[in-house]
Amino acid sequence: MKILLVSGHRPGHNLCKATGVDEGSLNVELVRSLLPLLSPYAQVDVYPYERDMYQDNKNGCLKVSLKDYRYIFEVHFNAGGGRGTSVQLHSAYKGGISVEQAIADNMAALGCKKRGDNGSVRRSDLLNMNTALRLGIDYALIEVCFYDSAADLALYRQRQKETARPIAEGIIDRFGLKAGNAGPSSGQAETRNAVVTGCSSLNVRRTPNGAVLGTVKGGASLRILGAGKDPDGDVWYKVTDGRLTGYVWPRYVR
Repeated sequence: MKILLVSGHRPGHNLCKATGVDEGSLNVELVRSLLPLLSPYAQVDVYPYERDMYQDNKNGCLKVSLKDYRYIFEVHFNAGGGRGTSVQLHSAYKGGISVEQAIADNMAALGCKKRGDNGSVRRSDLLNMNTALRLGIDYALIEVCFYDSAADLALYRQRQKETARPIAEGIIDRFGLKAGNAGPSSGQAETRNAVVTGCSSLNVRRTPNGAVLGTVKGGASLRILGAGKDPDGDVWYKVTDGRLTGYVWPRYVR
C-alpha cells in the first residue's frame, strides 16, 4: 500500500501572533513523527516539506503523481477561536470512514474534544480533497487542534510526543497493515532506498536499540530491509549500506 503524507503548509507559514506559533512548523513536526511510525507498514512518501501542495496543485505543478497512492493524509492545525480536533472528508465521498473514525477516537483518548459529527467533518471546498475524489483516491485531512487557542496548544504540547501514534495506529489498524509488508495483500517484504538525513552520523545497531555495530554518515544511501521493535515497542528500521547491516532510528532516514 502506498501512502502520501502532506504537510499542509511550509515551515514559517500562518503565524499566530497570539500564541507565537506558526502552523507550518507544527504541520511538518507532526508529519516527521508520523513517517517512521507508518513506514514499516506501508510504502510512505512525504510531499516535499519546502513546498505547498495546494499551491502546486493550483498551479499545475504537483511534485508527485497522486494516482500512484492508495491513501493521502494531510496534516493541518485549525484556527478561528474554536477548540478540538476533527478529521475532514469530502461531502461526496461514499467510502467507509473506519480509519478516520479510529483516528478521531484515538485523539479523543488523548484528551482532545471531537468536533463535527463524532470527530468527522464533511466539506467540498478544498482543492486537494476535490482532486483526490476525482481520481478515486482515499483522502483525509486532520485538523489536530486550534493552534490559536492557548488551551488547545498547551494540551498538544503536553502530549506532543504521543500525538503521532494514535493517528498512525488508526491508519495501521483499520487498513489492516502488517509490519514488513508493503500492503495487507502483497505478501512481499518491503525494501526501498533511503538516505540518512538530519544528522552528521547515524548509529547502526545489532538489534533494535541494541549494541552499536558502526556508523553511517549523513547523506549516505541505505537500503531498508524491514523493521523491528525494541523492548519499549518503538519501531527501528533494518538497513544495509553494503558494508553494515543492522538497525537504525527511523527519524533520521528518509
